[in-house]
Amino acid sequence: MSESRRWRFGAFALSEAEPRLEREGQPVRLGSRALGLLVALVGRAGEVISKDELLAAVWPDTVVEEASVRVHMSILRKALGRPGAQDGCLEWIANIPLRGYRFLGRVHCEFVPSAAVTQVAHASLGDAPAGLPARFSRLVGREAEIERLLGMLAASRLVTVAGPGGVGKTSVAVCVAARYPERPPHAQVCFVDLAPLTSQDHVLTTMARAIGVRGGVSDIEEAMVQRLEDRAMLLLVDNCEHVIERLSPLLGRFLAALPGLRVLATSREVLRVGGEHVFRLMPLAVQQSQPDSLEHALRSPAVQLLVERAEAAGARGFDDASSGPLTRICQQVDGIPLAIELVAARLGAQPVSELAFRLDDHMRLHSTARRAALARQRTLAATLDWSIGLLGDAELLLFRRLSVFRAYFGAAAALSVAASALDPDVASDALLSLASKSLVVYDTDQAADSPYRLLDTTRSYAHALLVRAGEKDAVSKSHALFMLDLMGIATAELASLDADAWTQRYRGSLDDVRAALDACIGHHDDMTIAGALTVASAPLWFRLSEVSEYRDRVRAALDHVDSLKVPDRLTAGRLEIALYNALWHTGGTVPEMTQACERALDCALEFKMKTLEFQARWGLCALNVTRGAYPPALRHAEILSEFASHSTNAVTRNLSHRMLALASHFCGVFAQARMHAEAAADVDEAIRRNHVNAFQPDARTTAVAILARTLWIQGESRLAMTTAVRCMQEAEALGHALSLCVALFWICPMAIWAGEQPAARAWVDTMLQQTRSKGFAYWHDWALCYDDAMKLGEVDDASAHIDAVAAKVLVMDEPRREMMVTFCDRWVDDHLVARAMQGEGQWSAPEVYRAAGRRKELLGDAAQAQALYLQAHALARSQGAFAWELRAAQTLEEFRARTGQR
Repeated sequence: MSESRRWRFGAFALSEAEPRLEREGQPVRLGSRALGLLVALVGRAGEVISKDELLAAVWPDTVVEEASVRVHMSILRKALGRPGAQDGCLEWIANIPLRGYRFLGRVHCEFVPSAAVTQVAHASLGDAPAGLPARFSRLVGREAEIERLLGMLAASRLVTVAGPGGVGKTSVAVCVAARYPERPPHAQVCFVDLAPLTSQDHVLTTMARAIGVRGGVSDIEEAMVQRLEDRAMLLLVDNCEHVIERLSPLLGRFLAALPGLRVLATSREVLRVGGEHVFRLMPLAVQQSQPDSLEHALRSPAVQLLVERAEAAGARGFDDASSGPLTRICQQVDGIPLAIELVAARLGAQPVSELAFRLDDHMRLHSTARRAALARQRTLAATLDWSIGLLGDAELLLFRRLSVFRAYFGAAAALSVAASALDPDVASDALLSLASKSLVVYDTDQAADSPYRLLDTTRSYAHALLVRAGEKDAVSKSHALFMLDLMGIATAELASLDADAWTQRYRGSLDDVRAALDACIGHHDDMTIAGALTVASAPLWFRLSEVSEYRDRVRAALDHVDSLKVPDRLTAGRLEIALYNALWHTGGTVPEMTQACERALDCALEFKMKTLEFQARWGLCALNVTRGAYPPALRHAEILSEFASHSTNAVTRNLSHRMLALASHFCGVFAQARMHAEAAADVDEAIRRNHVNAFQPDARTTAVAILARTLWIQGESRLAMTTAVRCMQEAEALGHALSLCVALFWICPMAIWAGEQPAARAWVDTMLQQTRSKGFAYWHDWALCYDDAMKLGEVDDASAHIDAVAAKVLVMDEPRREMMVTFCDRWVDDHLVARAMQGEGQWSAPEVYRAAGRRKELLGDAAQAQALYLQAHALARSQGAFAWELRAAQTLEEFRARTGQR
């Protein structure tokens, strides 16, 4: 078993293998970047390590600013605290001006056994419904409401918890949902959070991900119904008010189609869906008379909550004398739980009687100033105003800037939007202070990288402050730049993280990417950032199966870039490649995809951008093969090969081999196709998982599939079938539908040619099922071709079937017509013959000539028939296509026997 290092310093233990930091045996929550920096520093304790070295160690293959090191160093220092007297240093990490950083503590290194790395079979995170968010404090004073709601759910299939912001709808609903499975029918529970959404258009896909629908389906709504049918499930849909127009009809259709489904929704307004039962959640009860003791005051749920949260914030010594001020505070905030929590956070540092007096004065002024607002809205706004009024300048600045984040965020993200105005240490202190004052939620159930969030109510309030301060545009730009950096890191990590771990880490970023793109496009000066973020975020959209939305966003970005006074041609070129990739996965037309690649190629040649040129030629090579233009495809592949020959990048060289194998095969250069397919199949895991290949068919699967069919045509049928079976097994093990369909595209016809009926039928049926269920229209058309070929030996009236298919063949594109003639010589036509004569479609040209000869023979033109048979035989031999040569030789021998020739 291998060993790894573990370092001890002070009360800390740092493990290299995971990595993991513990203080006295308890884990210290740190993000992966901060931990990476700590490992680099502690591993070379006493040495000065430059910023460049740290960037290379922690952000390999990713371009980030030096400020990232400074931000994470600040986070590290906060987490480590001050060294003890026995630790031999005054601070753990020293900044050496103009040189870098040094770890100063005394370090003891030991070697420990590494746990074996276990490989987990690929399964989409969507397989498991989203669980309920964890609660970190007791829900106070809501037992009656919870029991009432449980009873309503037993009798009704749609219950909406309605009420104003801050009243505790989500907390109550989560507790209800947590108890619901304890009662018949013991349903599974799924949580859908709609708060981060900025558009109604995202409701369906957000719900699909939450309930466990895998991406890549053509009809998401139908897939959701199939997922939920025949099971009992409670769907908790949180924060519905801003997407009701889209959500309500959707829930209505689901409830009609799924008798086992129940929905518990939270919203500031009712959903107006048939059968909806509304429970209006009121604020916590607070007595109106003054209590004579603390015990008396604590009979009020509102006072219970205030005392419990205040004690959690460090307040002590509540007694009978405190009962009046405590009750008065709860009366002043109308028993609204969020307002109570905001006030309670102050009781750790301020006497209750003084706070009650100051709050009473503030509420009176606020009530006079805002008489037009509803009472409870006025109260919550007044409480927020009061809480904000007590913040220091740094806290206030950070609070309003955090409103740009739509979902969870980490310390590095928070510091990035304040970097222009606050020192990282000051901003870090402000963030911790805001969390301690309940203005920012710190969720320990979230990943250490992103444990913070703003509640919807406080986010809206903070955003209004941001707009009022005139900072919205500048902070939105900082937010977009941070998301651009984050997406660069995410792309780099595609090669090092498995699919589930990567998605788990970055799936929460989608709503912030959306918000950043919307802000940039709304501000024309930031279109370069918008274009770069659109391109950089592609892996996230693809991994979360939001490709249709991504395609539309790419188009929108292109429109805005083109409309600039001075269009950014280079950004446009990169967006064109992004559009091509999105169109490929959403059923785009070949002309539209070709136009995108050609425009990208023009930009690449204009600006001498080799990487962009490589991407454009890659696309054009694949598209030319798709439309049957094989010689141009080979020319692009050869240019790719020239580029790759000067590259040290293994991914580039592997892709070049694949493209040459593909184009050579269809040009009938089978020896070259085999050579490049064998080279492309020799690929390691890092290349297969590289971001260049991340959303394409698997690199090895594609190469092995090309190799299998090429081997069969070359006459090595036994080796070809063995290779095909191995390819199929590997493709199925991947759990990647597109890779499986590409493998089947290549190997199904060779099983049909070889007469391997059981294998052929099983593979064709698999391809039909996969392409239909995943909405792969292009590949489904190929599956139908193979199915028609299989039926030649399955139907009772083969002649009628041949005639019926012949009519279909006439309207097919060239590549499918070339394939169909290899199954039945009666499916040949003049257009195919003309193409073969012109040097097109050479991979199956011997079969076209042979079929054309058979047609001439049936028409009585023996001389022309013989000439075509001989042409088929000669071409097949020159290509090394022994399978086609054997067919031509057999047909020629039978012809000579029929015509009395020797």
